[in-house]
Amino acid sequence: MAKSKQLARMTKEEGHEGVVKVSVLGKDSIILGRNMHSYIWDDLLNNLAYSTTFVLITDSNLQRLHMKKYVETFNQAIEAKYGKTGDQGASTAGSGSVERPRLLTLVIKPGESSKNRSTKAELEDWMLKEGCTRDTVVMALGGGVIGDLVGFVAATFMRGVRFIQLPTSLLAMVDSSVGGKTAIDTDHGKNLIGSFWQPERVYMDMAVLTTLPEREFANGMAEVIKSAAIWSMEEFEVLERSRENIRRALKGGDKEGKSESEKEDQELLLRVVSSSVRMKAHVVTVDERESGLRGLLNFGHTLGHALEAIVTPYMLHGECVSIGCVLEAELSHRLGYMNANSVGRLAKCFKQYELPISYEEAYVSKMVPPQVLKRVTLENMMNTMKVDKKNVGNKKRVVLLSEIGDTVEEQASRVEDDVVREVLAKSVEVFGIESTEQLQKRQGVGKGGDEDSAVVIIPPGSKSISNRALILAALGKGKCKIHNMLHSDDTQVMLDALVAMGACKVSWEQEEAEDQQTEEVLVIEGGGGEGLVVPDREL
Repeated sequence: MAKSKQLARMTKEEGHEGVVKVSVLGKDSIILGRNMHSYIWDDLLNNLAYSTTFVLITDSNLQRLHMKKYVETFNQAIEAKYGKTGDQGASTAGSGSVERPRLLTLVIKPGESSKNRSTKAELEDWMLKEGCTRDTVVMALGGGVIGDLVGFVAATFMRGVRFIQLPTSLLAMVDSSVGGKTAIDTDHGKNLIGSFWQPERVYMDMAVLTTLPEREFANGMAEVIKSAAIWSMEEFEVLERSRENIRRALKGGDKEGKSESEKEDQELLLRVVSSSVRMKAHVVTVDERESGLRGLLNFGHTLGHALEAIVTPYMLHGECVSIGCVLEAELSHRLGYMNANSVGRLAKCFKQYELPISYEEAYVSKMVPPQVLKRVTLENMMNTMKVDKKNVGNKKRVVLLSEIGDTVEEQASRVEDDVVREVLAKSVEVFGIESTEQLQKRQGVGKGGDEDSAVVIIPPGSKSISNRALILAALGKGKCKIHNMLHSDDTQVMLDALVAMGACKVSWEQEEAEDQQTEEVLVIEGGGGEGLVVPDREL
């Protein structure tokens, strides 16, 4: 059983119902809640050192959804603190005259293509033209692209100005907005030029998640599942059983008069996001500059980034990380650290949230043009990984799992290229290797060994038998435990299909195997062939 691991401290904000603060690097700078616009400006104007200028940068897609509300609530907050423009003494505080803070807004083109040197220079030149100084507070309203780019501007403008993250996607909330990594892309790869620059605040408004398309929400859930997989079996089990509750929380929006079950769903969504954030905040606090423990956050990213470099922009970051996590779990299994059932369990959790687990499945073929997909080859993947920042010489650094919720080391492990190739390859040629004794006997040197002593090759389990076992268990009535089921794309598709048709419910139990190691056992609760439904999606 994976050992319990520490999470960052979380406290409730007094006087603000539903608002919680998470500590990172000794400061309660990550704040989660709902409909936080007024809270944000009140906090910045009253609890942050005075600033003459706030710069709010977003993209054209998010401008239509969020910018107006931020501008309106800023003006209201300024009026409340400084009085209406023209009021006698409105801008006076204490014994001296205080200039009323201003809000500058800028909208840039959406997408990864904006995360480059030229856009960064344009933002900096615009800020200089507008008279921004070292007391300026720069605010990034958007997803990972906006946060990375604007954060890097804040890190270098006037040798560093204060920075605020306003993540609008789940992916940005649980990943890029926490930890202070900022960067831009180059022709040589993603995030190769950047800086560590910690934000003064990260405001996570759960209400904005209701505006996300389902694919974008799934994109963020890949990072949530990844975090649970390396850190907490308890949180992983919450994710396994909570897909429908989370879906309802997103569809419920912010209507008045919520029922008790709707409130519980909203609280669950906050718990799922905050738990992932607390895990990352703790890791960042322990290892801000990624010298060891923080490397665990790259689970799924070594192979996922290699895939993403080839298929972008047709696939999202989280979709590539989902595939990368399953591949790296298979690598952990190949190296003898993780059992096959645990790999299958991890893959199933990703599938529950509509995420791909293989670049050969139908979803990927649908999203990626054939001429691009054919470039996803073993050699191209390996070549892309050569410029990975995590490499040590010619060895890849990969986060290996010992079980769900725990890793082999408290840092990324060094893995030989040959083992990575074996996991990525579509097929592997297996052949026997002579032992020293056999070679000596054949050459007539020494006594040699037993003629029958040869390499023993254990073939993988049968997918046909595994699939038949799944069908029989689903058609039966009650619970059936399946040990040593083959983990493969085909068995995963079968399992997903049976669940989607309402034929069975799936869970996992941990049992002690004969070698005293923990074994993941698949539990199928069959419906006896009753209550079958037509799935709401293509199988």
